[in-house]
Amino acid sequence: MTDLPFADDQQPSKPAAGPRLAIVGEAPGAEEARQGKPFVGRSGQLLDETLKAAGVERAECLVANVFRFQPPGNRVGHFFASRTRARKEGRALDERWGPFGTSDWVLAEFSGEVDHLQRTLEAYAPRVVVALGRTPLWALTGLNGIMQLRGTVQPCRLVPGAEVVATFHPSYILRGQLAEQPTFLADLKLAVSRLTG
Repeated sequence: MTDLPFADDQQPSKPAAGPRLAIVGEAPGAEEARQGKPFVGRSGQLLDETLKAAGVERAECLVANVFRFQPPGNRVGHFFASRTRARKEGRALDERWGPFGTSDWVLAEFSGEVDHLQRTLEAYAPRVVVALGRTPLWALTGLNGIMQLRGTVQPCRLVPGAEVVATFHPSYILRGQLAEQPTFLADLKLAVSRLTG
C-alpha cells in the first residue's frame, strides 16, 4: 500500500486491574518508526510520566495511533485532502468517516487505517479511550475542534458504549506549551475517573 515507515499498535503487557483504557495518538514520529512502536520518543516519555501521575500504568493500556505510518515531515495532513485537491491529483477520498476539519476528507488509500483502529479497539473493548490531539478526536468521535473539546467526554463512534476523553497531544506540550502540562494531567485523571464511573 505504501512505503512509509511503520509503527504498529502496542498491546498491553499486563492485564488491567479493572475496566480497560486505550490511548490513541495521530501517527508515529521518527523514533516510533525506528523502533516500530508508538510513543517511544519524547512525547512517549511525557505520556508515560503523566499516565503514572494519573494513576495508570502504560503497560495496562492499549496504545495505538490512527495512522500506523509516519507521514513525510510528520505532517498528518498527508493522509487527507480536499475534494478539489483529490480530483486534481486523481486520488480517491473515503467520505464515510466524515470531514476532517472544514474541508478535508481521509484519502481512500489510508482509510483502511481507521478501519484497522476500529477492529483493534473492538477486540480490546476499552471503557474509555483517550484521544491525543485532533486526528484521534476526529477518528474516534467524528468531531473537530480539539481546543474546544479537550477535557470533555464524548461517545466513541468506533466502539459503541465506550467514552472518549480528548486532550492535547504530548508533542504540543513539548513544543513550547509547558504551561498546559497540568491541564494534560487533569484530562488523563478525568479519563481514569471514567473507568470506575
